[in-house]
Amino acid sequence: MADKCSTILEWRGAAEIGHRLSSLIPEGFDYELNEENADVVLIINVVADSLEDLRIQVDKLLTIFSDQDQ
Repeated sequence: MADKCSTILEWRGAAEIGHRLSSLIPEGFDYELNEENADVVLIINVVADSLEDLRIQVDKLLTIFSDQDQ
């Protein structure tokens, strides 16, 4: 079995922004959007075959999200 690299990105905040962020997640990423009182928690599991690929995937997500968390 090949080694895998993984990390979890977690975002907490207003439901409106959380729903907007979740709609931007590219196909192929595993994520959950859970409501906690008036806020939500967005959890994204990122898995890759190497640390470099993991970094690229995380950078891609953060770039997509960078203008939305306002």
